[in-house]
Amino acid sequence: MDRQELEKWYGFLKGLRELSMNSLVVSVTLINDYNNAVDKISEIVGEKLDNFKITDHSTFINPYGRNEVLTRALQYKLFPFIGYLEYGYKLADKVIEIGSVYNSIIDTELKERCSDILSAPSKFDRVINQASQVLEDRIRTKAGADRSLIGANLVNKVLNVNPQKTVLLVADNPEVHEGVCHICRGIMIGFRNPTHHGLTDKITREEALKFTAFIDYILKLIEESTVIEKNK
Repeated sequence: MDRQELEKWYGFLKGLRELSMNSLVVSVTLINDYNNAVDKISEIVGEKLDNFKITDHSTFINPYGRNEVLTRALQYKLFPFIGYLEYGYKLADKVIEIGSVYNSIIDTELKERCSDILSAPSKFDRVINQASQVLEDRIRTKAGADRSLIGANLVNKVLNVNPQKTVLLVADNPEVHEGVCHICRGIMIGFRNPTHHGLTDKITREEALKFTAFIDYILKLIEESTVIEKNK
């Protein structure tokens, strides 16, 4: 089952629901669009869903000569269908989960640079690109390092695993400090570099969101780190 396609059509149905709340009548075209959505979703989930289609409705011609239908004819099928999808395929739970993770992100710049991309339908490698770039810039700024230092070279210079040589001391515990240094270096090599030098469509919205939330926590550690001036 193509989960991403299902989510798109689920979003379409929610849009129809919003429209139906603001009018007593809807166009026959909208009814046809709804029935088409039912067919598309039926194909995606591999389940016969004809009982949710609108097949019996009375039309009338409005003063402008257009065929319309009473909104309740749409709502009578649409509302139960949305509920069926939410509980049968856990769509509502997923939306709540994604919203909760997104709302947990504290760093303003990170949120501003990633929010619009996270709401896009695809190309979520751009989120990895921007989030890792925010981390890179924050490390450089905190350490007061030269802008020519980038990626792993920057981390090697200012986040030395040896607390006696590091510019940024992340933790008093040497092992914790070393661990965070390795994480930052790994982010640069494993995530920053691939998304700065290539494109991929394999990253999902959920994966990009989880990565952003993790970067948010690392940014907090960098912000709270101590600058060792003598090691600059």
